[in-house]
Order: sequence, then C-alpha cells, then structure tokens
Amino acid sequence: MRQPDGEIQALLTQLGSGAPHSAWTAFLTSYSGLIYGVVHIFAHEQDHIADCFVFACEKLAERNYRRILSFRPDGKARFTTWLRAVVRNLCLDWHRSQFGRKQVFTSVAGRSGVDQEIFRAVFHRKETIAQVCAHFSKNGCELSYSDVETRVEELRASMTARQLWLLSTGRHSLEFLDSHGPALEIADTSPDPETLSLMRDTKLAVVRAFAQLNSSDRLLLRLRFAESLSFVQVARLLGLKDAQTADRRIRDVLERLREKLGVHGVVLGKRKSASV
Repeated sequence: MRQPDGEIQALLTQLGSGAPHSAWTAFLTSYSGLIYGVVHIFAHEQDHIADCFVFACEKLAERNYRRILSFRPDGKARFTTWLRAVVRNLCLDWHRSQFGRKQVFTSVAGRSGVDQEIFRAVFHRKETIAQVCAHFSKNGCELSYSDVETRVEELRASMTARQLWLLSTGRHSLEFLDSHGPALEIADTSPDPETLSLMRDTKLAVVRAFAQLNSSDRLLLRLRFAESLSFVQVARLLGLKDAQTADRRIRDVLERLREKLGVHGVVLGKRKSASV
C-alpha cells in the first residue's frame, strides 16, 4: 500500500496544482481501501459505513486538499500511518455529528479514539478482547491482547459503579437452544466439486478482465460495489455531474467487462436503481 517517498511527493505536488482531478482519482485508487478499513472500526451498519466513508473523503478533499497537503514526506511518520490517524479523527467527527456523545460517558469522551471504540466494542456490543483485537487488526490497527486488556481495565476503572450498572442493564437478552433437545439436521448446502471448480474459473476470469480495465474504471466499480456507495455518493467523490452520469458510466464499464469475459449472459453488479 505504501508508495515510495518520491511518488508521495509527486502526488502531493499534483494535488496542489491547478488541475488536481487526476491526482485525486489516483489518491482514491491507492488509498480508498485504507480509508474504508478505518471507517469499519467506527461504523458497522452498511449505510453508516458508506456515509462515514464519503464524509471522510470529502473532508480530505475540501479546501483544495488542505489536509492531505499538510503531510510532510520528510517527517517521521509514513504516509499510510499519518493517513490512518487523520481518517480516525474524521470518523470521530462524523460519529459525533450523527449520534452525539450520548453513548460515551464524560470520563471516556476525553480518551483517544481507539479507547472510545474499545469502550463501544466491549461495554456496548459485548465483544471479547480477542474479537476486539481481530477487528482492529483487520482494519489496519495492530493492538496486542495485553494492550487491549489494559485499556479495558483502565476504562472500567474510570467509570462509577452506577455507570457500570447502567451498561450492564443495557444488555440484550439472548435465547439459547436447549442442548438436551432433539438434534437438528442441517442440510449440507456447500457446492459440489464441479461447481467449486467452475466458480474458481469464473473468479479467475473476472479478476483478469478487471485488471485490464483502466484505473478510473476500476475505481468506479470499487466504490460502487466493493464499498457499497450509492450513485449519488460516487458522483460526489469523483466530481461527476449527477447520479445518472455515475450510473451510466458504471453500466458502460460493466458492459466492457462482460465483453472482455465473453459471457454476455452473466449478470455483473446489477443493483436496483432505488439505491441511488
């Protein structure tokens, strides 16, 4: 993911030029996956993830990309490390604008964004420490088990007995199957070997055809399908005229992809227009 310093400097120079659109497209192509991973730490429902992602990208682009241009290639931090920290702060801004601070006690609100997410994961979503570590690791933030455990204990110590009681009473009730009841027979729905082989061949063909598209076309498909943005959101991020233009561009790319695959009967990436 990390680009050599020369390429980072070139990207910053292009963003600061009078015609930065192609540089912004290149930035999203290289770093939208990193941004999306950080967003996943702070948002969990798909609509929230897409909204937070767009919010972060728009904040990075506002005022002629001032936030991105504030990075110093000769500084101590790598660009990817610096960008994760900036996006984390933007995600916190988005979360506060949407939900306020109702879910965070004053003693917790003053702590770091990582601690606040651990608070939500452990005390609200009732995740285990192992699950928290896995979630952070999956999204590019490495925390050891002992580090998370220490942070949880510090969070617990910062809260009053009443606050801990309020959190405990907010737990969702769970219903469990009676382990002594009759065993349930679950049908094996896994595909047979022939189907698996066909699926692998199809996936390989799609990957090869996708790689032949230009970077702008790949970015369109990634934002729309991998990151589940609406046509409106895609248009806003890429500076397209409107949602219909984004829809038309994406349909054109999909048609070219079908032609490359030579399988005109396969439906690729069909979405209901209602999601605009």
